[in-house]
Amino acid sequence: MVGIQGLGGVPDPKPGGPAKVRNEREQDTREVSSTSGGSSSEDNVIISSEAQAAVEVAQLVQASSTQTDIRADRVEAARARLEQGSYKDPAVVSQVADKLLKYLG
Repeated sequence: MVGIQGLGGVPDPKPGGPAKVRNEREQDTREVSSTSGGSSSEDNVIISSEAQAAVEVAQLVQASSTQTDIRADRVEAARARLEQGSYKDPAVVSQVADKLLKYLG
């Protein structure tokens, strides 16, 4: 008699119908969970570095919005210098970067 011996990694069907297969799967699942320390299945969450950075930025924005020691005159002067292009000078860019690193590093 001719029989099919598994096709491309697909196992031969098990005799006994779907109910028996389902029961065997449930039993296999119970065996795996009992061998993994007896605890129920654990959920894991992996947070990407981009998401962690976004949370950090959100926390900094929130912290800065609650601070009352922001000097409006200094902010307005900096805004005016930005519009004039004063910060395009490499020496100024270096100084600004150094000051920012104190807060970020």
